[in-house]
Amino acid sequence: MNLKTLIDETANRADEVLGGCTNPSEARSLLLELLATEHPVIPLPDRQKIAAQVIAILDNEGFFESGPGGASWTADGDDTEEEE
Repeated sequence: MNLKTLIDETANRADEVLGGCTNPSEARSLLLELLATEHPVIPLPDRQKIAAQVIAILDNEGFFESGPGGASWTADGDDTEEEE
């Protein structure tokens, strides 16, 4: 399979496969798991390239800027302290 095609297909499925994940590190782990499960014959270095490209696409699209429903994501609620 063409890696570019797989990158595009995986990025298009981001809402489905990442389930609202807004953390790029977590998304990378989930993508690597998905690729290992669905495409076990693809060598690990290629799966890592695919995951990195998908993360870059999603980052450019603002995927990681908000949580489910468009709410801003915060790791531990520190954003409220900055507003004071």
